[in-house]
Amino acid sequence: MQKAFVFDINKCTGCQACQVACVIENELDFASSWRQVNTFNATHAPGMSTFHLSLACNHCVDAPCMEHCPALAYTKDPETGAVTINASSCIGCQYCAWACPFDAPKFNRRAGVMEKCTFCNHRLQEGQSPACVNSCPTGALQFADLDEAPGVDTSPGFPQTVVGPAIRFIPLEEGRTVPQTSVSPAAAARQETSSTHAMPPSKITLRSEWPLLVFTLLTAILVGWFASGNSVMSGGGLVFLALAAIGAGLSTMHLGRPLRAHRAALNWRRSWLSREIILFSVFGGTAALYLLTQYDVAWIAGTVAGFSMLFAMDRVYEVTGTRGLRLHSAQVLLSGVFFYGLFSMSPAVFVGAAAVKLVTYIVRKRAQRHGDPRVIASAGRIFFGILLPVALCEMNGFGVVVTASALVGEVIDRCEYYLELNVSTPRRQMALDAHELILRR
Repeated sequence: MQKAFVFDINKCTGCQACQVACVIENELDFASSWRQVNTFNATHAPGMSTFHLSLACNHCVDAPCMEHCPALAYTKDPETGAVTINASSCIGCQYCAWACPFDAPKFNRRAGVMEKCTFCNHRLQEGQSPACVNSCPTGALQFADLDEAPGVDTSPGFPQTVVGPAIRFIPLEEGRTVPQTSVSPAAAARQETSSTHAMPPSKITLRSEWPLLVFTLLTAILVGWFASGNSVMSGGGLVFLALAAIGAGLSTMHLGRPLRAHRAALNWRRSWLSREIILFSVFGGTAALYLLTQYDVAWIAGTVAGFSMLFAMDRVYEVTGTRGLRLHSAQVLLSGVFFYGLFSMSPAVFVGAAAVKLVTYIVRKRAQRHGDPRVIASAGRIFFGILLPVALCEMNGFGVVVTASALVGEVIDRCEYYLELNVSTPRRQMALDAHELILRR
């Protein structure tokens, strides 16, 4: 029977006793607790409720961490519904943290693996409640069978999903939803627009993900180069293989346990990350075969595997829920076509891909006009990455300057891609909901 947390928002005082209980029960550092207490409207902006949400893993019916984990490190207890991680199977890729909208999986840097709330499954099997529930002094956190749990399945500050989180909320009582205030309108306006309502930092940063940035961009270059055919054989075969080996090495730098990298291909039925890894191996193998034998069938197989890999690579990032990834100027599949036109010296393909990149880039920037426009980066991306190489190509044909200029633009765009990735979390959802309430008033 699927168990569930029941959380009464009216009763929680934010005392963090549940968080302390989690730390003690699982022998964790307090900063690494699997349960977090987040406060909605922590700055007490006038006209909005202030309340707390105590959240851990929600042990979803259709757990996204379990679905997308490439190493099949997650399991679900059929009796309690607890979703747990097998540390000996985890490769520390952190992909489950991208897929989870509730910020449940945590990366243990010392162990190199992911950790999260276990539902205190060992206590459940002994007929006891989870430690956090047992330690809540106000009764705000309770435990029940999911089918019988009272309350609703959503709350302000709780990300909306279709994965069936095993938690129910007793919503705020009507008298607490619109608090009265004696603060002047001017003071309220200053408080509401303060930096305390800014979005929390993203879980994905350019600084932490630079190996993936280089890997994905390098892979798009290699696929475009290989698909161009004979240009790979013109004295560049060893360089191509060396770059492919570097790419493979970079991909393992993202892993907490790189020696377990072979497990990344296990979940090929459901995980796009597993499919990407498999297709990369096929691409590398068929490319090496073509370089050794020059068989056309190896070139065809390598080209198909290469562009299929780029498609899978783009799909990997869609679990973050970031808007606009389906048609993005920095998509590696589009970049692969762009580089194919460059290396095959095909003006039609090169200019066509550049035009698509320009349109999608401008559309994205217009949608972000209220955020950080990155004016200098945007100007550099458009001029060096699209306008200059296309103009030089039309006037003088392809050459080193065209290639270098196009590469500069692609690096800028790919950097922006990682800067704009956002994973849904309760803290982020709280900021979004608070901002929406401010705009409504």
